[in-house]
Amino acid sequence: MQQMLMTIVLLGLLGLLGLLAGCAQPQVEQPKANGSYLVIENSQAWAVLISDGKRVEERGTVVDVIKLASRHSAVAASYVIETTNCGRVQWLTERADDADGATTLMSLHNNQQLDDAGCMLGNGLARVWTVLDYSG
Repeated sequence: MQQMLMTIVLLGLLGLLGLLAGCAQPQVEQPKANGSYLVIENSQAWAVLISDGKRVEERGTVVDVIKLASRHSAVAASYVIETTNCGRVQWLTERADDADGATTLMSLHNNQQLDDAGCMLGNGLARVWTVLDYSG
């Protein structure tokens, strides 16, 4: 009986020490998702900003899509959408030649309404965007 009581006390102390040791460890910071996406599906568009794991989006209608196949053009594609909060917004895919070949960078171009309080896209001016065009 005495051995069983000592075993229970030791197990309780070990459990308490394990709990205290877990509290003493520093919290590991989890990585937060970040990204900027222009999603096109036929006549519908969504501009999606993900910052520190929080997602906000601006829904719109596709006004114009122009894709240029020429390697000599500085612009590879242009996407224009009309949104309720931001007005008419344009993204340009710009070609940039590097040692590995041609690459493209998608950027949002400023208009006066991007600074309006209801428009969340103004936070994405300095970001590189990814276009996901599901129009087929």
